[in-house]
Amino acid sequence: MTANEVNRAIRALRRGKIDVVSLHNHALRDEPRLFYMHFWSVGDAVRLARALHRAAEATDVAPVA
Repeated sequence: MTANEVNRAIRALRRGKIDVVSLHNHALRDEPRLFYMHFWSVGDAVRLARALHRAAEATDVAPVA
């Protein structure tokens, strides 16, 4: 994700009872600066899928047609 997307995605995950366990980047000078997130949750698969879908929607990723 880009920096502008991180907080929106975190909020969506937390609302879905998904814990963010790590947020980091891999490169020092990447452009745009990209962030990688690790998360964890257990529970109903449908609830988790919906929460992940909302988190993806919180980013600027365009679905593949």
